[in-house]
Amino acid sequence: MINNNLITSPSFLLLFFISSYVNANDVQNWDDSIEKTIKETFKVETFIDGFDIPWGMAFLPNQNLIVSDRNGNLWQVDYNKKKKTQIVGVPNVRNKGQGGLLDVQVHPDFINNHYIYLGFTSYLKRRKNKTFTSIVRARLKNNSLIDQKIIYKADDIYYSGVTVHYGTRIVFDKEGYLYFSIGDRGRRDQAQLLDYPNGKIHRLHDDGSIPTNNPFIQEKNAIKSIWTYGNRNPQGLAIHPVSSIIFETEHGPKGGDELNILSSGNNYGWPEITYGKNYSGTTITKYTHKKGMEQPVIHWTPSIAVCGIDFYDGELFKNWENNLLVSSLKFENLYRLEIKDNKVTEQEIVYRAGSRIRDVETGPEGFIYLALEDPGRIVRFIPIKN
Repeated sequence: MINNNLITSPSFLLLFFISSYVNANDVQNWDDSIEKTIKETFKVETFIDGFDIPWGMAFLPNQNLIVSDRNGNLWQVDYNKKKKTQIVGVPNVRNKGQGGLLDVQVHPDFINNHYIYLGFTSYLKRRKNKTFTSIVRARLKNNSLIDQKIIYKADDIYYSGVTVHYGTRIVFDKEGYLYFSIGDRGRRDQAQLLDYPNGKIHRLHDDGSIPTNNPFIQEKNAIKSIWTYGNRNPQGLAIHPVSSIIFETEHGPKGGDELNILSSGNNYGWPEITYGKNYSGTTITKYTHKKGMEQPVIHWTPSIAVCGIDFYDGELFKNWENNLLVSSLKFENLYRLEIKDNKVTEQEIVYRAGSRIRDVETGPEGFIYLALEDPGRIVRFIPIKN
């Protein structure tokens, strides 16, 4: 087994390694390369381009891809024709700082109910500079969102002019519960307070109602949707395809990016414990451990600016079965983590994108898709058999 401190060291990592319509013939391929890794060799190709900052991706049962663009545009990409069409009816978003139209997720029973979910930066009607994360459910019909329902909106008192740490990743578990993240919004101490919604992972039913077995449902003054707390800025959520355990990634400050296993009611420590420092280099806390606070599975120090994650559950990359794919903004790499007994036993950089990687998804046909920021595009990996 590889030592977790070793695999997060820089020396170890160096060893591993516009319209509303775009036709396939118009796609520019920035990404024509062959990548050879420890266990797989694959070709990289541009799947579709012409985005601003593609933030989230989700596949429909017909293999079409839904892409959220941080500037407020939502797109449906026709898988066969490789063209994208803009979806209308998206809620107004506050596209400023780290905010905007953020994650998108498809209901597990989409084939029958046509529900999709959007996480976005909402704002107060009379004070547009005051923002917070909201979640909307809508039916997708003919590239239009109908029957919209805001299933989560924080009370107005929590809205602020700070434009960082929105979190806002969305995932469904196998029982149909919806989880979403909200970052600490730059108010770090509030991550430890159960009467504040920021710095938390929340759990709801798919209609926005609160499950009666949520951990703080009986606690006076606690926000009842909270599932975990002490989370700094979580932008990665994924369910292990075998164990059904929820894994989460969150941005640390200067150092201390984390991979966590989420469990009901747990406290993940921010800012009471951290492996990071302030961006100025000063100390946040001298503690990395405290009783009653969870340790990360691993942490990345220095920070990789960890973002979206996905467990590979396709059939084409046989040697990566159930491995965790981890995107990063700072070093612009895609990492592959092999996890056994909830511990990372192998870590490898499988792709150096030369662009911030915002999200990663396994496609229904087994290819791997990445959302890249500069320029805004979706690329995919196609395996090459030796």
